[in-house]
Amino acid sequence: MAFSSLGVINWLDKAEMIKAAKEKEENKRESLAFEIAMKYGGSSFAGSGSGKGKSMPTNLATAALMKEYKLTEETLAPILASGDKSAAGRLLNLLEGQKQKYGEDGFDLPDEVVSGIVESAVISQPTTREIDFTEMEKFIGREMDSMYKNLLKSQSTDPGAVFFPEPVFASAPDLEDLNRFEKRAMKSNYSRAKDELTKIDSRLNTIRSMGDDANLTPDQIAERGWLTDRKTSLNSAIKFYDDGTVTPVASLYGTSSIKQLQKNFAKFKDDLIDPELLNATKQNIKVPQSMQQYMIDSLIRSKILREGDVVDIVSENGEIINQITIAP
Repeated sequence: MAFSSLGVINWLDKAEMIKAAKEKEENKRESLAFEIAMKYGGSSFAGSGSGKGKSMPTNLATAALMKEYKLTEETLAPILASGDKSAAGRLLNLLEGQKQKYGEDGFDLPDEVVSGIVESAVISQPTTREIDFTEMEKFIGREMDSMYKNLLKSQSTDPGAVFFPEPVFASAPDLEDLNRFEKRAMKSNYSRAKDELTKIDSRLNTIRSMGDDANLTPDQIAERGWLTDRKTSLNSAIKFYDDGTVTPVASLYGTSSIKQLQKNFAKFKDDLIDPELLNATKQNIKVPQSMQQYMIDSLIRSKILREGDVVDIVSENGEIINQITIAP
């Protein structure tokens, strides 16, 4: 049986068209498979699983945690890095529950309860797995492009998980609990004092290096003396706190200490709290008038003074002549 040359050409054209259509459909399926795998994971082609319940978006929960509970990006980083998309929302719900419990008892949720919950989190890290491309390539109808495969392999990570132990709620204290709560209220001062010691040592080292290269100015000499005295006060207050006496630590940061007390002792009147402790919280950081601007600028740069700190400007005989609140 003979075929005309025109018939052969038509048959080849048709075959090419069929081949082109098949390749186009395979390319379309490949792009779809890649998109689905990138969005939902390589296991999307292995069968359907049970859907997860809706939860608050991570970015919204994270924003709420940072705004309402003053948690920083650095603090939340290990939790978010786990890849557990429900973790931020669950943490927010847990803190909201604790806040309500404390509120019903007349208290604000203490910062150390918040930090304790975050620090107690048990976090498992993400794990990388091999992708079985068999089902994907069955769907496509041919082997997947190597570039797509490499991209998917780089994205094939199973998220970790975060477990938050339910904290034990401490009900409102009675008068017998005052000593314990006084120490808890001053814990933030204690932590800040230890941090300030590091900053003071750093600044003293800087001044010491300046003295090695050239003569120190009168302001630098006076600053060195102020920092040395402050370091002595910090070390003493920390030791007293470790031994169970909180008053010296309360006197380190003045007004910020009384605010912390008011948060922790919402149900108590001032006359129920140790008068010495209350008096200590009225003692602000003092800076001599003679070097007021230089010292305040230097202490802010060294991060020894913080936003909201109240500084007493004192004369040579120790009389308070002015007060300055550190601005943002």
